[in-house]
Amino acid sequence: MSPKSKRETDGTNNYQFLSMAIAYLEIGKVAAKTETELGNDADYQNAIAYQLFHAVELFYKQMIKNKTGKVFHTHDLKELEDKYASLYPDPSYKLNHPFDFSDYSASELNPGEDDLYAAHVSKFKPKFMDQHLRYPADERTGGYSFNIDGSEFEKIKARMTDIYATGS
Repeated sequence: MSPKSKRETDGTNNYQFLSMAIAYLEIGKVAAKTETELGNDADYQNAIAYQLFHAVELFYKQMIKNKTGKVFHTHDLKELEDKYASLYPDPSYKLNHPFDFSDYSASELNPGEDDLYAAHVSKFKPKFMDQHLRYPADERTGGYSFNIDGSEFEKIKARMTDIYATGS
């Protein structure tokens, strides 16, 4: 089910966050599929990843608003995800995305990786992943880098619209 445009709503703008989420997904998909000399540059890839990150944020806000009638004002994806999960606890509502580090496990092939991961997470706080994606890596944002294929945007869009159709 595609969300209705602003003009098709009853004036309360009921689809505002989902419409924007889909717009970010479309922009990210186009950018990911574009042939450019910057294609493999980490900053370019993170700018693409930010489109997906922001779409996930807006999707959670839409679904939370649908259940509570209120907009949850935060940019902390973990906080939004926790609130979303409490309102939609059934596993069929799970939205898988590359910014969820909750099930991260170190490879046994990399001795000491657990400690390195814990130190990195405590210093750079991935809960503020939007900062890591929107700005160049420095002493505050760490060295996260994503390379997201255009098809990933299509899969997540399909998943979001399926969840929205069944959860609304």
